[in-house]
Amino acid sequence: MTHRLSLSSQLSLSSLLACATCLALATPSLAQNQQAVQDRQAAQHIEGVQRGEKALVATRQQKKLVLALGGGGTRGAAHVGVLRILAKNGIKVDAIVGTSIGAIVGGFYCSGLSADEIEKILLKKSFLRSYLTVPIPVRIMAVPIFFIPHLFGYHPYDGLYRGNRFRNYVNAQVQLEDRAIEALPIKYGAVCSDLLTAKPYVIRAGNLGRAIQASSAIPALRQPVPFDTANPDNVAIRDGEPSMALLVDGGIQANLPVEQARLLAHELGAESEVAVIAINIDEPFETENGKSFRKIGSVSKRAINIMLASVDRSQTGLAQLIIQPRTNGIAVLSTKTSDVKLAIKAGETAAESAMPAVRELLKAMPSGKNY
Repeated sequence: MTHRLSLSSQLSLSSLLACATCLALATPSLAQNQQAVQDRQAAQHIEGVQRGEKALVATRQQKKLVLALGGGGTRGAAHVGVLRILAKNGIKVDAIVGTSIGAIVGGFYCSGLSADEIEKILLKKSFLRSYLTVPIPVRIMAVPIFFIPHLFGYHPYDGLYRGNRFRNYVNAQVQLEDRAIEALPIKYGAVCSDLLTAKPYVIRAGNLGRAIQASSAIPALRQPVPFDTANPDNVAIRDGEPSMALLVDGGIQANLPVEQARLLAHELGAESEVAVIAINIDEPFETENGKSFRKIGSVSKRAINIMLASVDRSQTGLAQLIIQPRTNGIAVLSTKTSDVKLAIKAGETAAESAMPAVRELLKAMPSGKNY
């Protein structure tokens, strides 16, 4: 964003020069310090993301790579495992499009955080507290309280809470200059569902935390996020404005955002120059018996898995390669750190098995230097 400083027409050129000279003399190291910070940040991005943390082999790849990271709650920790193996093998990621947990992990990675750093975030209790804020049973019992604002003429959007705490938590994990999506070192898109148009919407600009807040706003649990499609930095858009979108979790319509990833891939080059790989974290279906559904929550869990798989089925054929970690037994809304670790391991295992196919797709060959 460009900031303009308006000056009085009476201010002479000589005065301007004098002021500039004084400023330069007073802060002789300002420019050097700013340059040093920029150099350090660039080095961190290259070391941590583009070249791959602890890369086992340097790689030259002929095709650019766009990843589509699917939604699926806690199972989405598998994305971290996949990203770690890609990085260790020197595979460069040029863009990520993610839905819900895929938008969270993808946003962190595109901001320059390594897979190790993202894993540490997901394992923190503070991450879960910022995401759900208050236990769901407590919020359900408190539903009557949410009718009180209506008595005073205030009508908030439907949902138990706004999710602003989660947005702020996300922003706190990345450097200040990486909170603008346009400034990220890796291209990024957060997939949401627009309640007004009933169509998927991809956030490609504006605040990273707000984009992730919208992409992971589970309907009825979190309030939808109003978004100005004409000016992503405008946080005060009102109902009825033509450029308004009302965004919730993208998993409703594009849980595995391959179509959206392909659109972003077109910006990077011809179809022959860019590959799209999808990370599908849906739980593989296995035949169950009736006894399996006598447990509390078993029916809703199965129903959610069926719904997600149905939404994703039309997208799997659009990707050039699908990596599907085995996330069996990991609930979408699990709060167990053991499940997070299990999902990450599943992602690593799936990515390791897929590496020959990944290299073939990208025409990636070992080289004498890192990129």
